[in-house]
Amino acid sequence: MPGWSGWRPKAGHWASFALAAAIGVGVVLGSSARFSGAAAAEIDPQDAEFLATINRIIMESGAQPAAQTHHACDRIVTTAINMDAVAQSATGPIWVRMSPQQRAAFRAAARRWAIRDCVRQNQGAEGSPLQLIGLKQGEDSARLLATRSSKPAHMIIWRLHGAGKAQAVDVVVDGRSSVISLRNETKALLGRNNDDIDAATEMLGR
Repeated sequence: MPGWSGWRPKAGHWASFALAAAIGVGVVLGSSARFSGAAAAEIDPQDAEFLATINRIIMESGAQPAAQTHHACDRIVTTAINMDAVAQSATGPIWVRMSPQQRAAFRAAARRWAIRDCVRQNQGAEGSPLQLIGLKQGEDSARLLATRSSKPAHMIIWRLHGAGKAQAVDVVVDGRSSVISLRNETKALLGRNNDDIDAATEMLGR
């Protein structure tokens, strides 16, 4: 996980917008992203809306049983994650050899995997919004949006792409990349099924 000393808010043109967005959805700014006087954390509108959307889903779900956690994770994956990019990254060179039908099936299986992974990491969630830590420019024009959850406690980095509506192409939770985890599981399933992508996809989606 990137060192947190490099994550800092930047005062500038979007200061008042970020303040309004943070207050409007109940985001509590972390210690490395505090407002000071008229200065505020700078975050572009599409990234502020991305975080606001996730926090709305979290707060609407509240402290709920497992079924509601699954529903919240389903909404977050559907809204915030670019599953096309995730699926392509997870399969690597195999992707170009897959038929359209195989790609669609793998995307659906990867989506179910992502929801299960989200539920597993959010057992006991109490509906508290994510805290904004900061924004950092990453590789390949990616924007790394760092957040913190309280209960359960996690450091979460959303790797964002998109000039319009922001979507995540990877989510790193406590240093664990979802894409790398999915890629490793896909490789293991292929290895157990003689590189049969159809069989691996079916097992992934269970």
